Amino acid sequence: MKRRAVLSAGAQMLAVAALPAAMSLAQAARAPLPLRSFSRRPLMEQLSLSPDGKRVAALVNSEAGTMLVTRAAAGGPVQNLMTTDNLEFIFGWIRWVNNERLVLGLRYPSHREHEYMGVWTTMETRLVAINADGSNLINLIKNRGASAKNLRWAQIQDEVLDYLPDGKHILLQLPASDRVFDTAVYKVNIDTAERSTYFTARDRIYDWVTDASHQVRVGIGRTEQGVTTLWVCDANGKNWRQISQYSAFDRERMYPLGFGLDPDRLYLQALHEGLTAVFTLDISKPDSKPVLKLADKRHALDGRLIHDERGEAVGIRKAVLGEMASFYWDPRYKAWQAELDESLPGRFNMLYAGARNGQDFILTSEVPGQPESIYIANLGDAPSIKLLAQTYPELQKQPLGQKQHFLYKARDGMELHAFVTYPPGAEGSEKLPLVMMPHGGPQAADGLEFDAWAAFVADRGYLVVQPNFRGSTGYGEAYMEAGLRRWGLEMQDDLEDVLRHCVDSKWADPSRVAIVGASYGGYAALMGVVKTPDLYQGAFAFAPVTDLVDFVDDAGQGSRREAVRRQIGDARDDAERLRSTSPVLHAQKIKVPVVLLHGTHDRQVDYKHSVKMAEALKKAGKAHSFHTFDKGDHQLSHQAYRDQLFGHLEKFLAQVLAPKG
Repeated sequence: MKRRAVLSAGAQMLAVAALPAAMSLAQAARAPLPLRSFSRRPLMEQLSLSPDGKRVAALVNSEAGTMLVTRAAAGGPVQNLMTTDNLEFIFGWIRWVNNERLVLGLRYPSHREHEYMGVWTTMETRLVAINADGSNLINLIKNRGASAKNLRWAQIQDEVLDYLPDGKHILLQLPASDRVFDTAVYKVNIDTAERSTYFTARDRIYDWVTDASHQVRVGIGRTEQGVTTLWVCDANGKNWRQISQYSAFDRERMYPLGFGLDPDRLYLQALHEGLTAVFTLDISKPDSKPVLKLADKRHALDGRLIHDERGEAVGIRKAVLGEMASFYWDPRYKAWQAELDESLPGRFNMLYAGARNGQDFILTSEVPGQPESIYIANLGDAPSIKLLAQTYPELQKQPLGQKQHFLYKARDGMELHAFVTYPPGAEGSEKLPLVMMPHGGPQAADGLEFDAWAAFVADRGYLVVQPNFRGSTGYGEAYMEAGLRRWGLEMQDDLEDVLRHCVDSKWADPSRVAIVGASYGGYAALMGVVKTPDLYQGAFAFAPVTDLVDFVDDAGQGSRREAVRRQIGDARDDAERLRSTSPVLHAQKIKVPVVLLHGTHDRQVDYKHSVKMAEALKKAGKAHSFHTFDKGDHQLSHQAYRDQLFGHLEKFLAQVLAPKG
C-alpha cells in the first residue's frame, strides 16, 4: 500500500534519528546519568492543535517553571503566553476554541471561611481565555450584579461542558447557589466573559452532559447519603427521568461517557463479565436497555471517549499503557492505528488532539519504559509524520533499564500483576539490591509507560519492582474489590509476597531491600517498615497518609462519607482496625531509617500527616529525617522540589542499600 509505505519510511527515519533504539537497551552498564535528566518535568505536555491544524499549543516545562506556548505547526518562533512557577498556580488544562483563542483551567491552593464551619483548605480552579499571541487575557468568571453572591461560592470554575460551533461561546457549569450540588449551565462568551443562563439547576444535580446538538441531556446527581443518581431527558429538555442509582463501588454503576452524532444514543461505561466495557443506551425510549458496544476479555475499558472531526464517537482511550492504549470501533481509525503500528513497530502509538480537518493529529509514541516522543501526524492523502518534541530529551538514545511485566501469587492464591525495571545492562543479573515502589491511589495502576522515579532508581543500579497489589484498577472488578477496606492488611501482604517472588527467582538480594512511595505508596512504605520491620533496610515516603482515623474523618464528610467508608472504613465503627493500620501509632515498631517529605499546600493528603509521623518517630527515638516543601503540592509540580526529592532519594538509597561489609 503506497500511503503505508510513505508513512513507514518517514517514521523509520525519525525512529533512527530521534528515538532510543531497541538495541541500545542491551548495551553494557554505563555511568549514571545526571539526576536532572530524570527529575525534570516532561519538556512538553498537553499538546493541542488549532482547529485548522496550523498551530500548536503546549505546556513547556523548564527550570523556572511552566510556560503556555504556541507556534506554527510547520515550525517557527515560539510565543510565550503565560508562565508559572507552579507554586502560586498550576496549569490544569488547555483547549483551542477557535484558530485564534484558547481557554485554560488554572489550579491554585487556597482556603475558605464560614461563620459556623470555620476555616478549611481548598484547591480552587479558575477559567481564563487568551489569544494565541498572548493578548486579551481575561478571567471568564466575573462576579457582577445579582449573581455575584452565588458565584463567589464556586470553588471549581473551569468545568467546561461544551464548545459551541460559533467558536465564540462555551457552556460552563457552576453552582447556582451555596449548595454545591445544585449546578446550572451558563453560556459564556470567550472574548467578553458575558454569560447567560443556558440551563437552570435541578435539585442535587452536580454534573451535566450535552449531546451533539449542544443540548443538556444527562444529569449526574448525588443524594445526601452519597448515592449517585443518573438522569436523562428528551431532546427538548423535558421529561427528566432517573435511569440508574448506585452507591460507591456498586457493580451496578453506570458512568456516562458522552454522545456521538446521534443525540439519543448515550455512551456509557458499565461492567461486562467483571471488566469495564462500553455500552450505548437509546435515551429516547424509556424502556430501552444498555447495548454492549465494545468489550475486551483482558482489559478494563475505563478510559475516555474518542471523537472524530465531525463529533462522531469512534473509540475509547485508556489512561494506562498495556498491550493496547486505544480501542476503536470505527474502521477508519482502526486502519490508521494499524498503519502507525506497522510504521513504528514495538511501540505504543496513540493519536489524540486531532484538528477539525480530520487529517492532522498529535501522535505520541514510546517503547515500554522509555520516554515518549511527540509528533504531528498527517493521515490524509499525503501521509507524513514529523517529530515535534522529546519529553525527556537528555534520555533519548540512552540505554535505560528494561521494564517488564510479570505475574506472581499472593499467599491466599490470588494472581497479581507487577512490573520490574532492571538497571541498564543488568538484565538477567541475580541478587540485585531491590527497591519496592508501590503506586499511589490506591485505585490506580502502574503500567509499561515511562516512570521517571523507577527509571532514575534503576539508573542508580537498583532493581525496581512496582506491584499492582489488590485494589489496583484495570484488571477487573474483583481485582479492585479485593483491596476495599484492606489498607495495611492483605494489600500490604501483597508487597511482602512480591518480594518473596523476587527473592525466590534470584532477582533480588533479600538483605538489601528498601521501600519507596508517594501518597498511598508513601503509606505503604511506612506500613511496610511497621508491619514487617525486618524486611526492609529503610522507607522513603512522599506525602504519605499516616493516620487512617484522621484521614477518614477528614475525607469522609457529607455525601463522600459512604464512598470513604466502603474504600477505607468508618472513623467510628472501624476505629480499632484503622488505628492498628496507622503508621503514626506504631512508630516504636520501626527499626530502620525513615525519610519523610511533604508539601505544605498538599490538598490531597494534608501536611499534618507527615508532621505527626515525624513527631512520633522523634518521640520513639527512631532514625528519620523530615523535609518540608513550602507551598509544595501533592503532584510535586515545583521543579526545585522535584530536584530536591530525587537528591534525597539518591542519598537515602546509597546509605541503606550499600553493599554489606
